[in-house]
Amino acid sequence: MTAREVAEVLAEIAMLGELNGENPFRSRAFASAARALEGSDADLNTLAREGRLTSLPGVGAGLAETIRELVETGRSTAHEEMRAAIPIGLYDVLRIPGLGAKRVRLLHAGLGVDSLDSLETAVRAGRVAELSGFGAKTEAKILEGIAFVREALRRRRYPEAHAVAERLLAWLRARPEVLSAEVAGELRRRMEVVDSIDLVVCTLDTQAVTAAFRDLHGSGEADAEREGCSTIRLPDGILAHLYCVPPEEAPAVLLWQTGSEAHLSALAARAATHGLTLSPAGLLRNGQGVVPVETEDELYEALGLVWIPPELREGMGEVAAAADPLPELIRVEDLRGTFHCHTTYSDGRASVAEMAGAARARGWRYLGLADHSRSASYAGGLPEALVRQQQAEIDAWNAEQGGEEFRIFKGIESDILPDGSLDYPDAVLATFDYIVGSVHSGFGMSEAEMTARIVAAIRNPRLTMLGHPTGRILLTRGGYPVDIHAILDAAAEYGVVVEINANPHRLDLDWRHLRYAVERGVLIAINPDAHSVGGLDDVSFGIGAARKGGLVARQVLNTWTREEVEGYFAGRKA
Repeated sequence: MTAREVAEVLAEIAMLGELNGENPFRSRAFASAARALEGSDADLNTLAREGRLTSLPGVGAGLAETIRELVETGRSTAHEEMRAAIPIGLYDVLRIPGLGAKRVRLLHAGLGVDSLDSLETAVRAGRVAELSGFGAKTEAKILEGIAFVREALRRRRYPEAHAVAERLLAWLRARPEVLSAEVAGELRRRMEVVDSIDLVVCTLDTQAVTAAFRDLHGSGEADAEREGCSTIRLPDGILAHLYCVPPEEAPAVLLWQTGSEAHLSALAARAATHGLTLSPAGLLRNGQGVVPVETEDELYEALGLVWIPPELREGMGEVAAAADPLPELIRVEDLRGTFHCHTTYSDGRASVAEMAGAARARGWRYLGLADHSRSASYAGGLPEALVRQQQAEIDAWNAEQGGEEFRIFKGIESDILPDGSLDYPDAVLATFDYIVGSVHSGFGMSEAEMTARIVAAIRNPRLTMLGHPTGRILLTRGGYPVDIHAILDAAAEYGVVVEINANPHRLDLDWRHLRYAVERGVLIAINPDAHSVGGLDDVSFGIGAARKGGLVARQVLNTWTREEVEGYFAGRKA
């Protein structure tokens, strides 16, 4: 098992221990070890073989034995015994925002709750409010959480679904009957979460391909089937739809199955003005003869349009705009650096030098390091002494290895405190090249209170950019209540950059708000919130969100040259 896989098991053991009411110190030890190993490049196989697992931070003899068993056998006896003692439905209950393991234990022990259904029944009967520490408001939030979890269980984040789709595509393209295979649907449109995996295959032997698809090893039963179409449920619960078509129908079916409904509706209206009808079979003239096209580009051209990138196909005016050439959307290659990254000074897994080297290896010209501020003690937030130490290390690295080719910018992810002030005294804030302000606590504020809090931070002349503006974690929790237009208006007025947090669990700012932001003149930054070297690559997910919002390179700060960024930061500080 890799260090990351071991970390996942250790984290689950910690959670299960808390759920079972076991020794809290043991649970905390497993949780700490999991955090230390997540993203670690430690060679656990060698350490286990040499009996040196206790050399890992926070790993004692008991933990070392669990890790050794995982590394050598791929399983843990203790983990399996703990899992067997927990009703499987409680895993879903644990996903409800605001319900930690301790509260779930109370619900299970006091009311026999063992699933979402039994919890909902208890809530609606008023029995949850009778438990100590619960009440009517908690019941209402639990009902909201149950609906959220049920919705989330049938959906997947983009990278998870994309990884499955890539494996399916590779399998399809290797079959002799398949002429071509492409992803469609929400995945092709780069939606942040998707309901299904949609694949369009061009083939002359539909029956052979669909039969093989239904018989995939490990897949669930076929839930639906019609001529040329097969749907299976994969082991993790997500649906995969396969559409098999002959070559002449492939462009139209790819377009149709990519969607969205709003985009197709706008195209159909456009087709009508040309005396055409848009259907899954293609463009029909006078309701019958199909207009011959060989590519999607030709299909759009037949409607007097330029080809529209799939990311834009959301029915937000893109069809009308495509009557003229569209601006070139931002690409990963346009990035010259990024700004919101963490190191071992707080909760990152790589050193200053390692993060800088990885950024340089990607062809970037700069990297901004923004570790957590002192209020984020749970994430190793930096006291003032460590701020000075890190800044001295960055200055030394820049002097010795940076030169004209590369620069590390000194930043901080300063907590936005409940009153809207920034963490650290003003004299400390003045020592950074730039400051990312983020909310990490106090999510229970009303919309008016949270909006006022963030606007107050934006008005602070020390703030350079706003981090993950709504605090959402996709499929885990919704964002805190906030008037996002008021936030963007304030950012425009005070010249504060707004982040697209490119971590695929966040993708916050939501792409749906990007057009309003750009219309107001807000500058955007695409930041990976990287806690490891590999995390730098998450910028690609931020690029997908930016493209969905219609952004071009110049509207994103980290496409600017190093000299331009230096000037921008200096201007903000002045």
